[in-house]
Amino acid sequence: MLRQLLNPMSVTAAKTGSNDFALEFVRWRRKPRWLPVAKSKVFRVPERKKQTEEERIELMRLHNQYKTQLRSVRQYLREEVIRHQETSTADHIVLTPEQEEAEFQRCLEVNAEWNAKIAGEREVRLAKERDEKVAYVQERLEAGKLREEERRERADERIRFEIEQSKTFVTRANLDEAIEAALANPVDHNFAIDLAGNLYRGRGTQSLNN
Repeated sequence: MLRQLLNPMSVTAAKTGSNDFALEFVRWRRKPRWLPVAKSKVFRVPERKKQTEEERIELMRLHNQYKTQLRSVRQYLREEVIRHQETSTADHIVLTPEQEEAEFQRCLEVNAEWNAKIAGEREVRLAKERDEKVAYVQERLEAGKLREEERRERADERIRFEIEQSKTFVTRANLDEAIEAALANPVDHNFAIDLAGNLYRGRGTQSLNN
């Protein structure tokens, strides 16, 4: 067994370090339970203590009294169980065949009432679920129609835009005119920038300040 001692003045704590903790081995006060019997006591027979006659008589009286009370309690519990079984099964024993048939018919009627009640609740629940499903489908259809209309409008707008842009396309009919316009209006995309930030567009233009 290990025990930690919070004693900073002990010599053992000084040897362990500066954390002021020490470990001390403590001997068992008694022999541990897991160790076997000592060799010197293996063949030793303990001496049985002698009882006096008065003590023996008193112990016998207490033992007999305990056994008698225990038998009484057992007998009482046994009778209670038997009486409970008889009272719980008395109704089934005294019933005649006509009474059993009447009881069975009554149970059938109660069961039929329960089934009818549950069937009515089920019909209401199914009708509600049907209505909710129909409303959900209608909503989804309306949303689909709106999305389709928006898609068609975007497509029509794109088509109109492309038609307007096609008026400026170069075709076989206006190819010569487009070439003449390009030669008459040359465009130079070259430019340069110096360290001062001046922009020089083209190859023969002057510098422009930004």
